[in-house]
Amino acid sequence: MIRPGIFSIVYLLLSVATGWGEETQRVAGRTVDDYAAQLDDQDRVVRLRAIRSLGVFGVAAGGALLESLSHQDAAVRYLAAVQLGQIGGDPLEKAKPRLSELAGDASSLAVQLAASFALCRGGLIDEHLARLIQTLEYPERGMVCSAAELIGNIGPSAASAIDALEVAYEKNRPGAKGGDYHIGGAAMNALRKVRSPQD
Repeated sequence: MIRPGIFSIVYLLLSVATGWGEETQRVAGRTVDDYAAQLDDQDRVVRLRAIRSLGVFGVAAGGALLESLSHQDAAVRYLAAVQLGQIGGDPLEKAKPRLSELAGDASSLAVQLAASFALCRGGLIDEHLARLIQTLEYPERGMVCSAAELIGNIGPSAASAIDALEVAYEKNRPGAKGGDYHIGGAAMNALRKVRSPQD
């Protein structure tokens, strides 16, 4: 027998995910405007939690994420670009001019990667996938893993990155001399996603 409380939980989950049953969509009790206001908090942890939370709102957070692409904190810009790439649709289309600027931002390679990812997700693979592929040879582990993860999240349309991902994996697979298993794992995960059948 299903307990009555289960229905309350289902209703709550639907309300959080879709806004069904309430006028203003809320995540963890806060609205898009609430989280957008936290982006200017002096505490970086609060800012980063806010930008991550905005992504959960999907299209409803498009305007706030677009504004965040000009935030002074590079980590906020990075996360805003990634979230826009994941959301897609009209918010991503509106963000393309700013993302194109950020794809050439010499002050932050991480922001370049995120912007390139979002633009690839927006259909500009030929123009921007190369930046992610090049970073697979970067000397810093974090950047390489980030590039591999973003390529994987592009999916099968990033098939031209397969050769570079295979090289990254072979150099860093378990047992490879001088390899880095973090990079090897990130490359393998990306390969699985890029090779997966189209939905």
